[in-house]
Amino acid sequence: MVFFEILTSLFLMGLAGLFSLILISSMFGCFGFMLFWGAMLGFFIILDISFKWLLIGILAFYGISITLKIIRYYQMPNYDEYLSMNANAYQHGQVVCCKCGSSSVANLGLFGMYGKLRYFVCTRCRNWLYRFNVL
Repeated sequence: MVFFEILTSLFLMGLAGLFSLILISSMFGCFGFMLFWGAMLGFFIILDISFKWLLIGILAFYGISITLKIIRYYQMPNYDEYLSMNANAYQHGQVVCCKCGSSSVANLGLFGMYGKLRYFVCTRCRNWLYRFNVL
């Protein structure tokens, strides 16, 4: 019974995340977002699903996604390694994407706009290029 409860909570959490973030908020705005979560809470009460397992599922999802993001960040090459691995990555005084050749790259933070763990992404093909740390 506990296994079924955990499995149902994880499934509903994924379904709720998909519909609330992608579909509902784009179709109905903030009111649709609140309406959806009100309906989901009612659904949890009707099915008698424990909120404890929902909370554990949410925390596990965010923990796994943060861990995977950090692992992917540290597997990326730094600036010097990127240029040495890709001979055509530096053209006309600019770093370009090794996949599509675009010189339009964006500087992003791993955990937000002001994070110290930064990386460059090609804005055309969304390829992660290289990482660097802000001192």
